[in-house]
Amino acid sequence: MTRAETLTPLVAFEATRPFQFRQNNVSATQRGRPGLYLTNSAPFARSVLANGAGPLRVVDGKVRLPCLPPARWAEESFRGRRVLFLLPSEALGSNVCTLLFLRAFRDHHKPRQMSVFCARSAADIYALDREIRCFELWLPREEVDRHDVLIDLGQLESRRDVDVWPVEMEAELLAAFALPPSRAYPPEARPLPGGRRPRIGVFPLASSPLRTLPVAVTETLCRALAPEGDVLLSLNDLQQQGRLYLERLGTLPETVRVTRGAESIGGLLRTLRGCDYAVFADSGPAHMSKLFATPGLAVYTAAPGEVLQGRFTNLARWTVDWEGPHCKAPCGLAKLRRTVDGAVGCMGSLGVPLAALPTTAQASDAAAVARLMDAPVPCVAALAEQRDALAAAVLADLAARRGM
Repeated sequence: MTRAETLTPLVAFEATRPFQFRQNNVSATQRGRPGLYLTNSAPFARSVLANGAGPLRVVDGKVRLPCLPPARWAEESFRGRRVLFLLPSEALGSNVCTLLFLRAFRDHHKPRQMSVFCARSAADIYALDREIRCFELWLPREEVDRHDVLIDLGQLESRRDVDVWPVEMEAELLAAFALPPSRAYPPEARPLPGGRRPRIGVFPLASSPLRTLPVAVTETLCRALAPEGDVLLSLNDLQQQGRLYLERLGTLPETVRVTRGAESIGGLLRTLRGCDYAVFADSGPAHMSKLFATPGLAVYTAAPGEVLQGRFTNLARWTVDWEGPHCKAPCGLAKLRRTVDGAVGCMGSLGVPLAALPTTAQASDAAAVARLMDAPVPCVAALAEQRDALAAAVLADLAARRGM
């Protein structure tokens, strides 16, 4: 059988005695025993393996494993076999879509076992499906040999282009394996509850300031929704944007409850599952709403909502109306970008074409995040100016769903 090699970066390390490690955003501490392991986590490799001291040491910094080539994904029979998937990203939205795909894969192929590796901080997403074995941070080397098939989803070409234009990952994966979507996740929204005030969530944060809702927009939404139900504003003070948000947030109605963040992605999933209706930035939680058929509305600035939502219609879409000399919303960017001189922004904020922004900005650029929270890029600034229209659209959508 023709074989390919994995593209997802892997490091082999050896443990001489028992060890453990706790990731941010993951519910459980992971523990290991003496033996040989693989990892895909750069933070783990830097913080634990790099110094070469203690019970762990790197034995191979560039591991490649034989895997099934993409050309055979749609042709192969996986019935009764143990299949191991390598995950190329820890982005929440990507892993939600991968979970949706894995259910379709299991429905069609009926494998003996499905395992995922490299979930990292997104591991709690896979805990929603008890039939999936999840190796979040490291994988015992012998586990590779215990599986019949290794599939590196990093081989999927579209997964390497998402910084400049998004793809709908569930659709891409289903197409690569020639599968229909699983009926276990219907695309339509569940109905609003009757006989009580709905629990309404507001999730304004994204991983990038490019997609986070301005504070003024969130305040307007909370005030508009307070008479309509019990409102929960979900923030995260472990994230720099979340801390800045809490500092800048004004007085809200007493009926609006503000949380400083869940203890893990699993906690965030439980929070979202408890919402009857929600308003989202273009973010991981917006993708998570697909898992629970949560009704609501998602707000888009740089990214096209119709691509990101794919087949799911549980969320209404609201896209900012903005156009400038260098770009028009939605431009397709997922993250802020950087010029060769180090300026951070986007085409509109820096007045340059995309070609002049060759790299994405680093998440650790605290100064840029703080600056862009106060002086956002043009399409996000326009969103703040259109906040009353957005609030009216949310109220209209909520009223329409009540009437269903």
